[in-house]
Amino acid sequence: MFKRKRSFRLEVRRQMRLAIASAIGFTIAYGWKEAIFDGMERQVARLLEVAPDHFLTHTYTATILTLIGVLLIFVTARVLRD
Repeated sequence: MFKRKRSFRLEVRRQMRLAIASAIGFTIAYGWKEAIFDGMERQVARLLEVAPDHFLTHTYTATILTLIGVLLIFVTARVLRD
């Protein structure tokens, strides 16, 4: 019984560390999201020759960032494959 209780505590601590690290990571990612999105949005607005707050600028920026993200996921999955 003692061994089960100890392993449970260790697992709870491990999960807490993972949850805290994830929360910090999401906070950092959200901060960078603003900077990256704003920079990309300016480039798209310049390319389309429209105002940065035009609705098409937001749509194209989100689409481009999504494609880049998917490409990065594929590349990392291939590189980190067993």
